[in-house]
Amino acid sequence: MNESLVDIEALSLRCRSEQSKNYIAEATLCYRAGAYRAAIVSTWIAVVFDLIDKIRDLAVAGDATARDLESQFKIYVDQINEGNQQGVTKGLEFEREILDVCRDKLQFFDQQQLIDLYRLKEDRHRCAHPSFQQVGVPYKPSAEQARLHIRNAVVHVLAQPPVQGKAALAGIKKLVVSEYFPEDVHKAVLQLRKAGLENPTDSLVNSTIDAFVFGFLTHEDILCEKKQVIPALNALYELHPGLFEARVGVQLSKAVRDVEDERVLWALYLVVSVNRAWDLIDQSSKDKLGRVVEVASYESLALAFESLGGVPQLRPVVEARIRNLELDQLAGVIQAKSLGNVIKERAIDLLAMSRSWDRVNAVFDKAVLPIFAILQPQDVARIIRLPTECGADLLGAHGFGLFVQKVREAALIPGAELNQLLIENGGWYLVPQPENITSPLSG
Repeated sequence: MNESLVDIEALSLRCRSEQSKNYIAEATLCYRAGAYRAAIVSTWIAVVFDLIDKIRDLAVAGDATARDLESQFKIYVDQINEGNQQGVTKGLEFEREILDVCRDKLQFFDQQQLIDLYRLKEDRHRCAHPSFQQVGVPYKPSAEQARLHIRNAVVHVLAQPPVQGKAALAGIKKLVVSEYFPEDVHKAVLQLRKAGLENPTDSLVNSTIDAFVFGFLTHEDILCEKKQVIPALNALYELHPGLFEARVGVQLSKAVRDVEDERVLWALYLVVSVNRAWDLIDQSSKDKLGRVVEVASYESLALAFESLGGVPQLRPVVEARIRNLELDQLAGVIQAKSLGNVIKERAIDLLAMSRSWDRVNAVFDKAVLPIFAILQPQDVARIIRLPTECGADLLGAHGFGLFVQKVREAALIPGAELNQLLIENGGWYLVPQPENITSPLSG
């Protein structure tokens, strides 16, 4: 993660627990006093004790590997308390290997972080063992070295939750796969923060993105085709946009390229539903998904029309498909707000082709009245003119009467103008008549 230069006390505030702050407090005091050797030794002690605390936390949470490590450490402590020299030897060995153990068995940090912590351990040895130096010339670390080690200790270890690597990833997947994981992105952000993604390592963020992308498209994975993956990925974008953009485009492009044909629609759904995903995938992936939108069946695409309409490059293809939808198909996508105008055009076209009252009533019921809120005065005028201009059998249909009534109630067109339109196009019977006025068809 990118770190800015911050004051050493402000850095220590990032420690996850009060214990961690206490561990690093002595190193900070030594640094302020100019005792840089002591600062480095204290920093190493803080790292070791914090890692042991994290192992204990995981053991209490039920992690089998952590339980084994905690049991081993307890044996060494008991032996030391009994004066058994073997306990001292094993305890020192446990300290020497703790970085490798926490990386390999618990995935607390990645290889680059491990290198930083190795440097801390080596400098700790140089500071604590004068026999390693030339006689009469003790090792003198610089202020920058001490500060860097304190920084790395906090960022890589003390500020991290006691769940990383495989254990963290398993917990996050278990959280997301639950039917109770929120669909609202802001609520999903809160859930993922508590699951260890508020201040994670870069490797955990990348591993989580990979797990979501490939798990969603892998048949045997617990995340396969789970709708909760979408808000989870969008929440990750909110939490860590830089890491997200650097990773998700590459991985989604690979997923689209390698996905089986029977799952390509799920890949399409993933790409068009995740923030920035379409912009981040490569051109060959865009071409492949564009072709899918052209040839896939309506039933396959029905649930994705709203998202598809939000992608500018796909919109022309999506609009062309909507212009050819039948009435029941159009009714299935009627709530796709991003495609409101083209849906409206198709609804009016279907009305224009209606040649029976039953058909007119069905079109009004399934396609026109549900989108009444987006109709403009010119749309209303166009519908009223359909009997005259297209021969549509609106006149006398119950649905047409309901439509005109809603237009009056909403005052979409001034009353006099609406009445004139109706009279000119055969809808005179829908114009309020004074009691002393007879209809044109009366004797």
